[in-house]
Amino acid sequence: MVEVIGFGLAGACVALQLQRAGHRVRVVDDGGEGSSRVAAGLVNPVAGKNFEPSWEVKEAWEIALPFYEGLGSGLFHALPVLRLWRDEKDREKFERKWEQLTPWIQKVDEEGVTWKGGGWLDCPGFLDVAREEFLSSGGEWETMPQGGRQIWCAGASGLIRGDFNNVVHRSAKGEILTVRIPGWGEKQILNRNGWVIPIGNDLYRVGATYEWDRLASGPTEEGRAKVEALLRSFTDRAYEVVDHVAGIRPIIERSKPVVRFQEGKGWMVNGLGSKGVIYAPRVGLEMVARLESEV
Repeated sequence: MVEVIGFGLAGACVALQLQRAGHRVRVVDDGGEGSSRVAAGLVNPVAGKNFEPSWEVKEAWEIALPFYEGLGSGLFHALPVLRLWRDEKDREKFERKWEQLTPWIQKVDEEGVTWKGGGWLDCPGFLDVAREEFLSSGGEWETMPQGGRQIWCAGASGLIRGDFNNVVHRSAKGEILTVRIPGWGEKQILNRNGWVIPIGNDLYRVGATYEWDRLASGPTEEGRAKVEALLRSFTDRAYEVVDHVAGIRPIIERSKPVVRFQEGKGWMVNGLGSKGVIYAPRVGLEMVARLESEV
């Protein structure tokens, strides 16, 4: 029996990939609201101010996209990502990397560069569907560990507790707003110092803040003000805030996912950060390979 501790994005993908590979799997999860439940689910193949493709994004996404699509047609929403220019120096930086970025370029114009291969995953919907498949395929579910080969997918809470030895992390709290903007009609994900994701019916997710030091859970007025200022950098239309959430991103080793074994403890899968949607299904397959190499 393999025991997967935690059923956020990482734990769900690990549990399903192990189960599909023929392992008996028990999930240990108390049903608490982790960061995966409030995540925006953004998929952006080229992120950050330096136009760096996400680490091994092509290989990871070739695994992730069919994994999500195989669970249901309404979970992943493909959308182009318009990366707006910050200034002329920003555009010059992009032009120096144009050749490297060609696989993800859809078009370039005076507004910015549009990336292909982007979109967003309905993370709460994914977790619900993943749990249903896991249980209907014979998986066990407990709220407390029972024993067996353990894989800890405890996210930021596990990093903060220090579940594993010598894991240096720099987890960051992020706050996200859902807003209603009647009649805007934006159909692309907008990206510049933050992002706006159209999710349908005049609703948009906007984010996100990065708070490195004060990681206490829960949304704040300061965080809301920062996200509203970000929204106003994209549009001057009137808006209504309909939801405000916060979560803590588990970040290790420059946002690369980490799989690690500790004697007497078991395996750790963590560090998916803000790119978890891209990497989680691939990390699940890696966990399958690691366990099978132990046999």
